[in-house]
Amino acid sequence: MNEFLFSDFPEVSTEDWKNQILKDLKGNPWDKVTWETEEGFKIEPFYRKEDLSVLPRVFKRTHGWKVTETVTSETETKTLATKGVDAAILVSHEENGKHYGCKISSSSDLESLANSMGALPLVVSLATRTPQFTDSLKQLTSSHNTVLGDFDPYGTALLCGELGCEEGSLGKNFQSLSGTKGFSGVGIHSLYLRDSGASIGQELAYSLSWGVDYLGQHLDAGVSVEDAASNLWFWMGIGSDYFTEIAKFRAMRILWTEILNAYKPGLGETYPALILAQTSNFQYTAYDPYVNMLRGTTAAMSAVIGGADFVTVSPFDSEYTAKQEFGKRIARNAQLLLRYESFLDKVEDPASGSYYLEILTKKLSETAWEKFQTVERDGGFAASLKKGTIQTEIKARASKKREALATKKEILLGTNQYPLPSERHAELKEALVETEKRLSYSGKSTYERLVPLRLSYEFDKWRNKTDLYVASGNKAPKVFLLTIGDLTMRKARAGFSSNFIGCLGYEIIDNLGFSSVKEGVTKANELGSDIVVLCSSDEEYATYLPEFAKEMSTELPNAWKLLAGYPKDLVSQAESLGIDDFIHMKRNLVGFMEKAQTKWIGK
Repeated sequence: MNEFLFSDFPEVSTEDWKNQILKDLKGNPWDKVTWETEEGFKIEPFYRKEDLSVLPRVFKRTHGWKVTETVTSETETKTLATKGVDAAILVSHEENGKHYGCKISSSSDLESLANSMGALPLVVSLATRTPQFTDSLKQLTSSHNTVLGDFDPYGTALLCGELGCEEGSLGKNFQSLSGTKGFSGVGIHSLYLRDSGASIGQELAYSLSWGVDYLGQHLDAGVSVEDAASNLWFWMGIGSDYFTEIAKFRAMRILWTEILNAYKPGLGETYPALILAQTSNFQYTAYDPYVNMLRGTTAAMSAVIGGADFVTVSPFDSEYTAKQEFGKRIARNAQLLLRYESFLDKVEDPASGSYYLEILTKKLSETAWEKFQTVERDGGFAASLKKGTIQTEIKARASKKREALATKKEILLGTNQYPLPSERHAELKEALVETEKRLSYSGKSTYERLVPLRLSYEFDKWRNKTDLYVASGNKAPKVFLLTIGDLTMRKARAGFSSNFIGCLGYEIIDNLGFSSVKEGVTKANELGSDIVVLCSSDEEYATYLPEFAKEMSTELPNAWKLLAGYPKDLVSQAESLGIDDFIHMKRNLVGFMEKAQTKWIGK
């Protein structure tokens, strides 16, 4: 067939598309179908060729991506190559005399572990110990082709408050790690920023500035610009903003190419950004963990379509258990499906030509570049790190996200929306205690620390008290929904209240409706209810409230009296009648959880 199929159809103009959309909106404004990103710029519902005359070229070092898995024990290394994995992350950290992950204390330990995995490309995570193993790591390239070391003093400073080595030795260490084909020894861990709540734009801008700082230190130490460029790689996070994450990885490649070309024309095309993308734990949840399978899969899609070289998906159950074999299998299979059933490795840049993604990439690039320039004008990444500017901005953004979650402006399935009240994870306590220790650490340090903390942490902390309470042989508090009056409103408010209070893991008792308040309170008393929620319409509350307060004080004097909704004209009256709280859209859910747990279970 020599003719294009589209020639058989009349061309549709942009104006025609907009008019059709406005027609479908049935009087709603155009803004109804536009959305504003976290970075503050607006995105239209569709784009066409006239919106972007030239499509950018996104450069990569190799075709496709490598399915990558983290290894923390020697037993895992022996079977890894048979499970569909293309690359491995060997984790071996030492801190205050304690050892975590694979035991790598000598070159022979490293060589033995590497040999047990055949010829798989390796990411060897030794953190500040990386320079001590320089020769051994470089030698591994002869048998493993690609080897990455993760020496990153600024990343260590962000997590621990100190560089982990003498500041004056940075240049010397960078120099020793560079110069070997197939080996990149310096990793830029912007994943730490994402795990701490940074926005996509912040991660992108700070990654660029981070990289420029390390490039400069390489050059100052006498390393050639080519060796410096090939020695750096990026360990980035993947969040749940599907399209924006795709654009982020593409923008990272485009902007890093521009930066390298500023040092030497053509350098960016010769040494494109080398990116390992890992699902950020910030969006993972401990409760309803099976949703993490979906989060991990869509995150992997974002990274693959965006052009990551290595992709690793955290096990869906990683938030509350160390027994992750099933979780790891699911994480691997998610990527294998993308490769063998979606064929995402068959195209060099799958997002190219999608004007929606191209415009999103362009706008995100412009926003991140502007932020990058601001950091550079303020003295660069190192200066901002020392002043705490970066940490302060990321903490502010994370706080804003937590507030949005607590007020349900942002939804996290299984956590603040559609929770499963009967789900129990008493074993989560140990992880929560460790997190509390990190949060309460008050030791002095040279650099202000960032504490990676999942978005759902406050919800998990308060809900887990119910799990522990039940595990100790107690029954979860009972919540009785007293539905009465207008059918539509009572059903809607009962549903909302069930979702709202269900986040605590309490037992929810819903009802079809009662003919009188007295009948409902009597039934609540028979069932031994601890909390009774009156669910009706604002108009009917004026009639029901006095009777509700009276009957409750007689039959259930020690129970909580809650009102579903927030009828402004009746709030003062309700409070005077002893209503303990109001369940409504603007009520801070975390604040309510703390109040409820303090009352019914104790701090």
